[in-house]
Amino acid sequence: MPFPLQALILWLHLLAAMTWIGGLVFQVLVLFPTLAWAAPTGERLRFALSLEARFRVILWPAVGLLLFTGLVNLINVWYATVVIAGSISPTFVSILSVKLGLVVSMIAVQAVQQLWLYPKRVAALSSVSADVQGVPLAFRTWQRWAWLLYGALLGLAGGAVFCAVLLRH
Repeated sequence: MPFPLQALILWLHLLAAMTWIGGLVFQVLVLFPTLAWAAPTGERLRFALSLEARFRVILWPAVGLLLFTGLVNLINVWYATVVIAGSISPTFVSILSVKLGLVVSMIAVQAVQQLWLYPKRVAALSSVSADVQGVPLAFRTWQRWAWLLYGALLGLAGGAVFCAVLLRH
């Protein structure tokens, strides 16, 4: 593969990873603490949930791009090492396996968060009017689960980034 195309694929891969992980970091470090700090009302909580829904529009295409460019990078590495040099290092294979496992786990956790937990949080707010102060107990329970899943996602992302750094050396 020509170097400019290889660089473009790598750049797109990094851009997709930064979009996914950066959006998660924004939600965990900015959005949720701001809601916890300010007096929560039904309107603010709905606004936060709408921001999560808007991020989902960016998130899943970024995940798809990440998977596609990762596959292209893997094919390129395989071609460059197996076809030209003769073999791939066992260490490379084991680190790549761990990285792929972490990424698949991230996708599974993200899917659970978006497809199962998010609707539960929305439903818990459905009976709350916009000006009500405080957070309903059901919403707090689902929000704690969201915190747990976001923490798991960031932990898995940290592991995947660490593996990516190890693969580049």
